[in-house]
Amino acid sequence: MDTPATSTAAAEAPAPAPAATAVVSARFCSPAATAFAVAKTHSYAGRDFAVTDAAGATVMKVESKAFAFLKKSLLLDAARRPVLTMQDSPVLGGARWEVFREDSTSRRNLLFTVVKPSPFQVRTKIYVFLASNAGEEVPDFVIRGSYHDGACTVSPGSSDASIAQITRRNTAQLLGFGRNVYTARINPGIDHAFILALTVILDEMH
Repeated sequence: MDTPATSTAAAEAPAPAPAATAVVSARFCSPAATAFAVAKTHSYAGRDFAVTDAAGATVMKVESKAFAFLKKSLLLDAARRPVLTMQDSPVLGGARWEVFREDSTSRRNLLFTVVKPSPFQVRTKIYVFLASNAGEEVPDFVIRGSYHDGACTVSPGSSDASIAQITRRNTAQLLGFGRNVYTARINPGIDHAFILALTVILDEMH
């Protein structure tokens, strides 16, 4: 039988950190839950975003490339170093996006692909395939919910358990125009660069 001291020590022992799910890099996996605001900024292309943390500090930016044959955006860290390149695929234009490491679009630097299997969806269902999943028969992650109602979740392909929630509001919905502002709430141990890229691609797809 445990002595009181032993029982107290066991009760006060910290819970083990969640296993990291690093799609982009382990440096973007926090042991605590995180939340970020993702808002469109005024730009020539109209597809740039600022990512701010709970304290309101800008931690990442998304800059789009103007006049490109394919839509292309860069996710930059706080020091303006490229983290990811997101590019619309010529196959199923607008419904398939490929995401590459840093500022590359080389196939050897492909990280994952995001696919909207049907252009007309009442309920949102978008598939994410890691680069290692070349056959794309079973998705590695799924985005589910209702984009138009402003609430989606990201889950592993083999489970309905949410690893992140993406919510949306419009700054001028009643007037029929405005800009979308998203909140990405990310579970401990989940790669937030990955989830932020999915948030931007959700906007592009809709």
